[in-house]
Amino acid sequence: MKIKKQTIFLILGLLLLAVSGVLFTRRAIPVSSQSQAVALADWIYGSGGNLNVMVTYPEKLETGRKNLITVTYQADKALESVLNDGVVFDLQLDMIKTVVQPQKRMLIPVESGRKTFTWEVEPFTAGYSEADILMALGDKTLSGNYAITTQQQISFNMEITESTAASQGELTIWGFACLGAGLLSLLAAFLLNKKATCEKTKITRKWTKP
Repeated sequence: MKIKKQTIFLILGLLLLAVSGVLFTRRAIPVSSQSQAVALADWIYGSGGNLNVMVTYPEKLETGRKNLITVTYQADKALESVLNDGVVFDLQLDMIKTVVQPQKRMLIPVESGRKTFTWEVEPFTAGYSEADILMALGDKTLSGNYAITTQQQISFNMEITESTAASQGELTIWGFACLGAGLLSLLAAFLLNKKATCEKTKITRKWTKP
C-alpha cells in the first residue's frame, strides 16, 4: 500500500515535535547543588554588624565546562550604618587543577542590599577536587598585595566527571531546530492534504457533471 506524502510529513512532524520536547526537558533539569552560610563580623568599625554570606556550589563538576560557584552576600542593618566609611569584602577561592575566572581573589566594596558574585571554574581532568573559600572584611585601604587574613572559611569536595552531554546552549539550539522542522513538516502535511482534497473534489465534480 502506497503511503501518502502528507502522512509521511505528518508522522515526521509529530516525531520532531516530540524530540524538541525531550531536548527542552533535558535543558530544564537543574544541576544538583549544595549551600553553606557564614557571617563575617565587623571588626573594623565595631558596629556589631555582620556580612551574611551564602556559597552555593554544584555537587559535580564537568571537564571542559564553565561550572558556577555563586556567592550571595548582604550586610545587616548594623553593618549598613558604616558602609559609607568603606567596607570591602575580601574573598579567595583555592582549587587545584582548575581554571578560575575572573580571578581567584576578589576585593568587592560592600553596598547595601543583597548582592551576588559568581566564579566560573573549569577543571582540567576528572576525579575529585577540594575547594576552600577564604573570606574576610577590610576597609577601603585593603590591598591584594598582601595575603588574606581569614575570618571565615568554607571547604567542600566535588566530584569531577568527563563532559559527555550537550551543553544547555546546544540543547536549546537543537530543540528549536527540531521544533521549527516539526512545524514545517506539519504545515507541509496540511498543504498536501488540502491539495489532495481539492483535486479529489474536482474529479468528483467532473464525473458527476451531466
